[in-house]
Amino acid sequence: MTGVLSGFFIVWALIAVGWVAGRVGVLGPHGRYVLNRATFFIASPALVLIGLLGSDIGEVLSIPMAVAAVSGLATGGLLMLVLRVFTGRRGTELLIAAISGSVVNAANMGFPIAAYVLGDISHALPVILFQMALYNPLYLFILHQSTEEESMGLAGVARTIGANPTIVAAAVGLVLTVIGVQIPEVALEPVRSLADMAIPAMLLAYGLSLHGSRPLAKDDGYRGLIALAASAKLLAMPLIALGVGLLFGLTGHSLYEVVVMAALPTAQNVYVAAARYRAAENLARDTVLITTIGTVVVLLLISGVLGV
Repeated sequence: MTGVLSGFFIVWALIAVGWVAGRVGVLGPHGRYVLNRATFFIASPALVLIGLLGSDIGEVLSIPMAVAAVSGLATGGLLMLVLRVFTGRRGTELLIAAISGSVVNAANMGFPIAAYVLGDISHALPVILFQMALYNPLYLFILHQSTEEESMGLAGVARTIGANPTIVAAAVGLVLTVIGVQIPEVALEPVRSLADMAIPAMLLAYGLSLHGSRPLAKDDGYRGLIALAASAKLLAMPLIALGVGLLFGLTGHSLYEVVVMAALPTAQNVYVAAARYRAAENLARDTVLITTIGTVVVLLLISGVLGV
């Protein structure tokens, strides 16, 4: 229980620093814009590359990663289907709502929760690797294509992939990991320093976005979408992970681990991506806010029911 609260304290402390920075204007009027772009184009790709290079192929193909993949993709797909059938939402709003309800805050929340609640940070690696290597590049690619004015041919698809540094970093990291290339530490150190900047920068940028904003503003027209996305993230995804884990034969602490990871809040990089592509930014921001608050209760309940 204490571990859950400790992990959230770290997140909220950094968000609060961002909010204060926005209030006093220390980063100027374009601080959030610069932080978002620095995170998207520099720090996040470095984090993806370092995360993949520090893993082994056994972790990539593990049962917990399979649970993370099935629960994440199933929740996103189910949410998109529900929204498409029962609402008039289309395009980027539909996509942002779907990923807001299915992409977990596996890095800056996953590591502290894995350390303090589960006893080992390695429990966060399967979901981080799935999202870094597969899910994040997938939704960024779709988001990039959906915001283009003209349809793309094969050359356009190649340009889209090449223009997204996270996709490139994931591809490079996977190839180097599979073939077992050992990069000298001195060469990795600058990349590691940039990777260390990613999570604090995401949280600071998110804190900056909260200053002067009105969460859940009626004028945005996103209240219903936020409620559905947050419900999917906090309730549907952990339940799907529980069912998938049982199907894979997980029990005891192993089952507890995958459900805890699935119950983490919406990742800040969803907001960063929405801001980058100017797509339903407030929808992503407010879903992150609601799930980061609500997940405390959900994780405490999971700890009480499944904790071993």
